[in-house]
Amino acid sequence: MQLQNLGLLNLQSIMTIAFKIFAIIFSIFYLFYAIVVSKQTQVMNKALEAKNNHIFFIISSAQITVGFILIILAIVLV
Repeated sequence: MQLQNLGLLNLQSIMTIAFKIFAIIFSIFYLFYAIVVSKQTQVMNKALEAKNNHIFFIISSAQITVGFILIILAIVLV
């Protein structure tokens, strides 16, 4: 009976570690995506000179902030 419980505990630990690694990798990819979108927004703002450039900048900055928050949460909470 104890051996089965130890095996289940090890499987649960392995699944927890795998989930944490996946969460961290996903968060890093999201941060890279947000950075690329931010750079594209900067290029678009230079090319088009829209009236509401600051709105696009705020949205892309918010995405980068969310990316950093996701990485911190993935490392600390999961």
